[in-house]
This record gives sequence, C-alpha cells and structure tokens, in this order.
Amino acid sequence: MKWHPARKLSVIHHTDIATAFELALTGVMDGRIVNIADEAPLTIYEIAQIVGSTYESSAEPLTNPWMGHMDVTLARSLGFQPKVLTVYQAFREGKL
Repeated sequence: MKWHPARKLSVIHHTDIATAFELALTGVMDGRIVNIADEAPLTIYEIAQIVGSTYESSAEPLTNPWMGHMDVTLARSLGFQPKVLTVYQAFREGKL
C-alpha cells in the first residue's frame, strides 16, 4: 500500500471484538455508532516489525497524522474495556 511508515492505525484484538459484541448485546450501544480499539495505535513500521517484515523509511512529513486513529471515548463511557491492551501484550502472550 506504500503508506508512510509513521502512519498510525488503531487496532483491536479479536478477543476484544467479542467483548464489544457482548456489551452491545446488553443494549447499551443501541442507536449509536461506537468505535472500539485497544489502548495504543501502532505505526505501519511497528506492524511490519511485529510480523517480521521490513518497511522502507521516509523523511517526508505525514499529510494527516490523525488518519487511522479512532476516538474510543464513547466505547469507554459505555463500559468497554479491552482485555488485550496492546498488540505488544498480544505478542508477549502468544495471541497473534
């Protein structure tokens, strides 16, 4: 995709997708669009490192540094709390 290596993306572990579904089934999310994500967006460069790939560096500035970030304030206020806080936790625990 040739994305800038410093571009960050909000991510979530599949375990926490299930957690969000369980919360949604209580009705607390009815009629709302709710973003869910873990605690730490990752750069494209970090994602490449985690999966054992290389990614070309760049000195170019990011055109939109917030693109790819999710605002999860609403999810947290409704009671969503990820069990797998970061991709690094998932990696350490063998959950990737």
